[in-house]
Amino acid sequence: SDIAFCCIKEERTDRPYIDQVVKGLEKALKLQSIHENPELPRNASDGASSSQFKWKNLEHLKIALNDIELATENFADKYRIGSGAFGMVYKAQLEHFDSSSSWLIDGENICGFPMKQSTVAIKCINSPKGEQGFNVEIETLTSCKHENIISLLGICYEGSDHMILVYELASKGSLEDYLGNSDKMINLTWLRRLKICLDIAHGLNYVHTNTDQEKQKIIHRDIKSANILLGDNWVAKIADFGLSIFHPADQDVSTFKSQVRLQILTGRVAYDRFFTDIDETGIAPVARQHFEKGTLMKIVDHKIKEETDEHVYSLSKGPNDKSWDIFTAIAFRCLAMTQVERPSIRVLSTNLKKHYTAR
Repeated sequence: SDIAFCCIKEERTDRPYIDQVVKGLEKALKLQSIHENPELPRNASDGASSSQFKWKNLEHLKIALNDIELATENFADKYRIGSGAFGMVYKAQLEHFDSSSSWLIDGENICGFPMKQSTVAIKCINSPKGEQGFNVEIETLTSCKHENIISLLGICYEGSDHMILVYELASKGSLEDYLGNSDKMINLTWLRRLKICLDIAHGLNYVHTNTDQEKQKIIHRDIKSANILLGDNWVAKIADFGLSIFHPADQDVSTFKSQVRLQILTGRVAYDRFFTDIDETGIAPVARQHFEKGTLMKIVDHKIKEETDEHVYSLSKGPNDKSWDIFTAIAFRCLAMTQVERPSIRVLSTNLKKHYTAR
């Protein structure tokens, strides 16, 4: 069902290549064969329902269910901070592996598992349908270490009823929390918005070029404002890799959705009625029309306009002409109708850095 869903994605770039379809179908066939013939041997890596604790070098991430239940008072509502398709997210104090400590040399444990206690985010997946995403998150996040990728701090797996991932807590919530909220949007100055865009680009460039999964790169496939988390000092971190896939390293991709940049620019979610009343498909075609007509300022967040208005008092300064020109040029390229016309994430990251410097 996951393969079928991905094959009918609206955007061609979101659909899998045929070799990925073949691999997925082969795995589905093998899992079904095992189900019908239990006597067949099964490897730990065969499919989504195998325990990920059979993977190498994950002992340091194991957290006992009892410890999580104690920290959350058995998942009490007062600790809940969000929800997803397959379960709830909680915030609590928990002891976990100290990822800032260097304790491995060539994969060997040289000084035990250094631990620390901090406030963390605890995602509980309570549906068997979420098990594949649970496994994919572990596989991807254990191969990533970057300041703009959310850190995986712990894992609890006690069957399909208890699949729990423990992450570093993003203290300022998600980007989605701010969009459309005038009280919160005042915190997103122009300079902070630029830095958020740059952080996202750096994170995506890292997973596309610096991870080593048998010479493959990670494609997130679900970049949206809800999956952009904001930590201390407004550092943006990419989260929720449950739909990600590994992609041949020699094939270029561009997954930094123009919608995220446009939402940051306009201060509205992609399917705000402000856009859908004009075009039911949301922000992208509306923005494209304004780019082409030279009327982009009509949809820019009024908070940004206030920063540049000399008659409105503001502690922060809005975009200068050079910075604005660079930003809008990049945004327009990201809105190109065909993928070949859109910039790669490496080019995007480089240009955004120039843009941030220009500011």
